[in-house]
Amino acid sequence: MLKSKYSKPILYFIFYCIFILILSIVLSISIPHLNLTYFIPIRDIGIEVGLIFLLILPISSIIGVLIGGYLFAPLFLYAHKKIFGRRVEYGIYEKDFTKFKFFSEGIFAALMTINLSLLLTTPLIISISAGTGSNSYIDDLSTFLALLMFTIGLASILFSTTWFLMDSGVLYSNLKKARDTPKPVEIRSVGRWYGQLLKGYAGVSVVLSYIEFMDLFIPQLANDLSIPLFVMLLVVFIPFPLIVVIPIIPALIISDRLKDHRIRFIREKARKLGITSNAEVTFELKIK
Repeated sequence: MLKSKYSKPILYFIFYCIFILILSIVLSISIPHLNLTYFIPIRDIGIEVGLIFLLILPISSIIGVLIGGYLFAPLFLYAHKKIFGRRVEYGIYEKDFTKFKFFSEGIFAALMTINLSLLLTTPLIISISAGTGSNSYIDDLSTFLALLMFTIGLASILFSTTWFLMDSGVLYSNLKKARDTPKPVEIRSVGRWYGQLLKGYAGVSVVLSYIEFMDLFIPQLANDLSIPLFVMLLVVFIPFPLIVVIPIIPALIISDRLKDHRIRFIREKARKLGITSNAEVTFELKIK
């Protein structure tokens, strides 16, 4: 079961590690005197890229998933019940989750990671990261890449909150309140409601920001770098959101392995908030 469930994402992660190692070596040889960021006390862009993409991003996402799920998911459930509790009823829906969908879970966290990095690439942050007051495209690009090691953790915190709540099966419904009113009946997962807000923001905003990012950096890199190095970087940046999903894979596997524990954890927190009823969701069509 372990092999069939995780073999494909683990294989993707292995290929990703090999590619990053090759890219790091090429960068160290091609531009040995270029420093990526002062956030890392090493003056070798190849080593810095390797550290960020092979070590820091996976660890940051793991920490983010654990903090988001075990700290912020209960807080969000508490806030949701305080805000909407008088208008809806809550219940726990028992359902088995067996399939491991790393891409659908990770892609929006990756989009949020990129969007936060783009938003934080400001003159102040650039001056701290690049150690210079200039605002060249190289400084912008290096700062954007360096910020990923922080923003992937923040994005993991945000989205792991939804993953924990969705898997716990906590639902809410306005069925009794809407029965005698023209309001539509809603039965929704607390986690999915929150997740849809995050996905909508991450999906729309990052597309606009990323188009601007590609339009700014790709022509500049084409003019300043050798053809082999430019082609390698182009292979990285065009599918960049897909690439950022891969270092999240270890965090997703750990989260999946903890599924039974975290479901019990959230449901215990729900019971302390008075959510004790079991929810049964049915949908029947009757021909008149």
